[in-house]
Amino acid sequence: MTNVPRWLEVTMEIDYRLWMLKQIGIEDARLTTLDRMIDKATGHDKARLAEAKEIIEEVRALRTELDSLVSALAPTTTQEGNG
Repeated sequence: MTNVPRWLEVTMEIDYRLWMLKQIGIEDARLTTLDRMIDKATGHDKARLAEAKEIIEEVRALRTELDSLVSALAPTTTQEGNG
């Protein structure tokens, strides 16, 4: 068990997954036409797309968790009348 707050862990997990998505995009941008044809023939393009979709779903789930953690940490404000 670490002393790192859960909201910080979730934020780091989100950042890491966004970095992974960026790496998939960079890899895709570097492909030549021949590489793309080979990827399509071997199904690697579909695997890369499936990986990206999985990462996006993970980010969505983590974002939901982060939102609930942050809202639980936020102080509740009440308006009190002075009069």
